[in-house]
Amino acid sequence: MVFLEQLHDRIYHNAEWCIWAKTVGAYTPDEDVKFGCDHGIEHWLNVARIAKDFTRRAGGSYHDMILAEIAGMLHDCGMICGEDNHAGNGARIARCFLKANYGNNRPLSDTDISIICHAIDQHSSCQEINNIVDAALMFADKIELGKHRIPGKCYNDIQHCENQIHHVDFKVTKDILAINYVTDADFDFHFFSSIWPKSYEVPQKVAAWLDKSFMLFVNNERIILPS
Repeated sequence: MVFLEQLHDRIYHNAEWCIWAKTVGAYTPDEDVKFGCDHGIEHWLNVARIAKDFTRRAGGSYHDMILAEIAGMLHDCGMICGEDNHAGNGARIARCFLKANYGNNRPLSDTDISIICHAIDQHSSCQEINNIVDAALMFADKIELGKHRIPGKCYNDIQHCENQIHHVDFKVTKDILAINYVTDADFDFHFFSSIWPKSYEVPQKVAAWLDKSFMLFVNNERIILPS
């Protein structure tokens, strides 16, 4: 019997999952991934960690936290089929994987699996938020932009972005969702956001779903966003 709190470690040591993560992580910008950045194991685990933490801070249950964490671990598995429709493909792959290994209430119910897979299906387009797991995965995926993850549209103008984003902090209060980009001093957020608008649009959408105001900072200085 696998218990809910064991799922992260069980998936992390699952041979099939490891092959997916290593395969996707080995892609280069010249291959079938348009972003030109790392979508492999480091990104998967970081998104899982952030999604779980976001769910906790936003008032989700422990059960929700685990579902968000598992969605993060699996969200880019569809890239083994290529970048096109990787979210939809990932949802289908994840459903089969979870049902075969952890379904039938051992420990995931069909409802749990559907929640995880809906979040995976929506994480790229960010069109539909039905629950905290959807919100957590969208939010985590779009703020996970450390040195190893430079959006592909920046790839051809690398001097503006490479190694300049160190990490993104966030906080959730009763009324506010705020993120803070920690960057080099000469980082140009307005340039960056013009080619990667999801850097603020998705957190803003998540804040609205939570019925909170959204605030964005770069090195603790507030940025006035387009209306």
